[in-house]
Amino acid sequence: MRRRALTLVGMTVVVAAAVAGSTSPMASTAHAAQAAKALPVAVAIRTPSATTRTPEPTAGDSPTLPLDVTYDLRPTPDALATASPRPLPDCGYEDVPAWLGGPDDWALTLVDTVYALPDSYEPPDLVNASQAGFATGFDVRALLIPDLTAMAAAAADAGAPLGIASGYRSYWTQYSTFNYWVYGEGYDTAILDSARPGHSEHQLGLAIDFMDLYGQAPWLYADFATESAAGIWLAAHAAQYGFVMSYPAGRQAVTCYTYEPWHYRYVGRQAARAILASGLTLREWLWQRQPVPGPAAAAPTLRWTAP
Repeated sequence: MRRRALTLVGMTVVVAAAVAGSTSPMASTAHAAQAAKALPVAVAIRTPSATTRTPEPTAGDSPTLPLDVTYDLRPTPDALATASPRPLPDCGYEDVPAWLGGPDDWALTLVDTVYALPDSYEPPDLVNASQAGFATGFDVRALLIPDLTAMAAAAADAGAPLGIASGYRSYWTQYSTFNYWVYGEGYDTAILDSARPGHSEHQLGLAIDFMDLYGQAPWLYADFATESAAGIWLAAHAAQYGFVMSYPAGRQAVTCYTYEPWHYRYVGRQAARAILASGLTLREWLWQRQPVPGPAAAAPTLRWTAP
């Protein structure tokens, strides 16, 4: 998800506009300045605390949430384990409704260059990421706040404090930002590193683009995952807290987007562990768990239980 322009807020240089699925920096400072005017700008900061202790990952997939809020958070093990041997579709550009596109299907919803959410889709439980200790204007789904809080505290304790460059984006925000990059870069380039509206994981409210709190914008590094404290820490530990890098290096042929070491999607701790162990990309792993079309094929059993 592309963020290009930088804004100076106090003493912290923070990132600007975000577009799902993009990596390459703008060709010039002038273009970056244009991006700052054209796209939303927000600050995302998670400050370390001397009194913050690192919460240990728990065996469960979903930490405790406020008692007055009820969520169906965890897919049962058989739902996560159900895998289809069907081959992964090519990186075509269609607008097929996502198979599992409801808010309660969050752990298994696949959005890519083919499968999409409708323009009306908005998660029902959006909250500001400030609830996880970030000073940010970005929203995320409430169900990931406990794990995001724990992960941010652990990263800060390890000397790799996290910032957020982008969170939830609506269909229409994505519509504007994708068209912006098409205008600036041309369609053939934009389609490789920017999601069309409806096809962005950010619309799920589960995707976060992270940055190093005290570093430069993540896309300004040659490789955020190896050159910044936050990127190194996330690559090694994010899955422990339920977050998976959606677009890893060298996997563009199957992810359909260029490498984005700052873009992580929340799938829950159980699924994140399974994906990490499988060696598959998130898209490959989710595809294997989509319903199989046809009257003779059995779709995955999706039973959801509260924690």
